Amino acid sequence: MKSLKSVIGVSALAIATLVGGAVAQDAPAKPHDHGLQFMATALDLTDAQVAQIKQIRTANKADFEANHQQMKSLHDQLRAVITADTFDEAKAQSLINQVQQLQASQMLEHARQMNAIYKVLNPTQKAKAVKLFGDMEFGGMRGHGGRGGPGGGAPPPPAQE
Repeated sequence: MKSLKSVIGVSALAIATLVGGAVAQDAPAKPHDHGLQFMATALDLTDAQVAQIKQIRTANKADFEANHQQMKSLHDQLRAVITADTFDEAKAQSLINQVQQLQASQMLEHARQMNAIYKVLNPTQKAKAVKLFGDMEFGGMRGHGGRGGPGGGAPPPPAQE
């Protein structure tokens, strides 16, 4: 149970870090820095930790952008299949399989980054991160079919009379 909460907390922590862009040491904050800024403030990160997290986040930026372009291309191709006069089920299935494969690859890379970021934290920060983000559902899947874990925060279903 404790490890599940840790996984959920780490997942939420990493998502928070991936939401924003990197914080530059000597430059003013950029518009997309809010995720890292939030984490830095909430977890009382040192400048060295912020720099390490920035490095982790930017290490695979080119891969992320390439995957984003590939996903966009697959979605464009799927849209063309959907709007065609005749529906090509085999082509649609092939595109869907490619999308799923790319999503799985992206999720694995995201998990690697989350783990690397978690390792940057000291024990006190890790505990604070798990407590702070522990009630969030895994991977930010609330409203997208995710079930989450204990304390997932989803309201109970309406009572049936």
